[in-house]
Amino acid sequence: MDAKVVIAGGSLVGALTALMLAQKRPDWPIVVVEPRADGPPQDKRIIALAAASAKRLKQLGVLNEHITQTPIEHIHISDRGFIGATELHAETEGVDALGVVVPAAQLVQRLYESCRQLPNVEWLSASRVETIDQQVAQIDIKLDNGQQLATELLVGADGQHSLVREALRLPSEVEEYDQVGCIATLTLDRPLNGWAYERFTEHGPIALLPMPNNQASLVWTFTGDAAEQARHWQDEHFIKTCQQAFGYRAGAITATSERFFYPLQLRRATRSIRHRSVIIGNASHALHPIAGQGFNLGLRDVETLVASLARVNDPGEFSVLNDYHNKRQQDYDAIINLTDLLVRGFSNHYGPMVVPRNMALLGLHHIAPLKSAFARLTMGMRV
Repeated sequence: MDAKVVIAGGSLVGALTALMLAQKRPDWPIVVVEPRADGPPQDKRIIALAAASAKRLKQLGVLNEHITQTPIEHIHISDRGFIGATELHAETEGVDALGVVVPAAQLVQRLYESCRQLPNVEWLSASRVETIDQQVAQIDIKLDNGQQLATELLVGADGQHSLVREALRLPSEVEEYDQVGCIATLTLDRPLNGWAYERFTEHGPIALLPMPNNQASLVWTFTGDAAEQARHWQDEHFIKTCQQAFGYRAGAITATSERFFYPLQLRRATRSIRHRSVIIGNASHALHPIAGQGFNLGLRDVETLVASLARVNDPGEFSVLNDYHNKRQQDYDAIINLTDLLVRGFSNHYGPMVVPRNMALLGLHHIAPLKSAFARLTMGMRV
């Protein structure tokens, strides 16, 4: 047997799985198969780590002083043009921060370096899984470079367009939102001082996350047609239009970085396991960024999977994988349903929806137990 576990994908979720599993099971040889030729994938995203996720990564020694961290101490949520609004505060919830904003590239690099220091982790760069042959006691894997591997468990952590998911023929439920996400880094005339903003508009949400040096991470959602126009805007027009859509609550926008656009959809695998195989992270569930829960949900996949494998001899045993699958469903239901509700309820100015959603925001603002439950859900804590 070449490896006890083979992990397809060496980005955030895949590298985190390798690290946590290797630490928990130093007796298991683990192989990470990563398409990028030199090191981990280059990820241009800025990620909002929920409080529980940040705490776990600090415990692992991954989130340390070498990673740029900006705490989210306050969140302001509003509906453009209407009275509905609410605020969440870390102090009210009894925590130092509701979350932490970090550059994904730094986090991936740190995970990669941590994995390379472990003697039971082998990192195969410039490689991807090409074929999967499921045997009774093992899985035979052929890589695109011709190399062959045998393993007791294959973990597909290869992202939203997972080749492992397709090869295993794991069906998914897909909801197309006809929306496109735009990410960029904005420079403002003043710092956000720990404030994050979520502003709902008739076309889709606009989110601003605090960063150092008067900067903010922007996630701006467009409808399909509007996105095509936005791709061609010059910086000056982009800044002007963004300012008009968001307002001046966060100050004046003085500069923007290059923009990156990507289509938004909800994808959820109806089954995340096959014989000696499991898919996790975005390979299993891809979310709209409206609530910033994608990686946080994936991190909890990793925690649950590693806990399930901690004391077993055969990691590919069906009862072990089935137990993992069942344990994750309640969390999926809560976060996916919340995300989908926010997208469908707040991405329009459809008359019958306006009053209920503004009443919901006002209720959230004035009913302390409800607000606390919502805050704990977004922080990745039990409600």
